Amino acid sequence: MNCPKCKSAHKIKRGILNRKQRYCCKSCGYHYTVMRKKTAKPDAMKKQALHLYLEGLGFRAIGRMLGVSHVSVYRWIKKFGETLDSVKSNGNR
Repeated sequence: MNCPKCKSAHKIKRGILNRKQRYCCKSCGYHYTVMRKKTAKPDAMKKQALHLYLEGLGFRAIGRMLGVSHVSVYRWIKKFGETLDSVKSNGNR
């Protein structure tokens, strides 16, 4: 994974914190961790939530079906909409 701050691929290991490998970017000196949180949901689940939303189900119904909070479902849908808007705005230039 590249540095989240400057997107450089030049990194070195800088110890372990809470059983997660830490890295230091050689370009900008930023320290970061690569591992995903255990609580993070897979992208397939997020895509399924989007599909169910487009089929007409509500946030609470989708949350009950997938076993997640309706607020999480709302945030996934909102984030997808924001990325879609940015793609539309870049295509109109």
